Amino acid sequence: MKKQLTFLAVTTSILFMAPLLSASQECGEMLKEKCTSCHYNTRVCEKVGEKNRRSWKNTTKRMIRYGLKISNEEINEVTDCLVSLEDNPEIFCDK
Repeated sequence: MKKQLTFLAVTTSILFMAPLLSASQECGEMLKEKCTSCHYNTRVCEKVGEKNRRSWKNTTKRMIRYGLKISNEEINEVTDCLVSLEDNPEIFCDK
């Protein structure tokens, strides 16, 4: 019975964590695609914890003025990913 409960607990946690891991991986990939075409990831990662959502959004809009090609929807996605680095830096940062 104990083995069955352990198996159930592990299986349930994997099922609930899979979407989170996938979303984190997608954020990491998006940031690699959008940011590292011009910057090393350290340029972004050194600002993690210093910038809030508004600051990251302003940074993203400034990068658009410098030539970043993203849609309005992607602005929010990139901003969300940048904000999420504070809790999950391993998705993009080498630390």
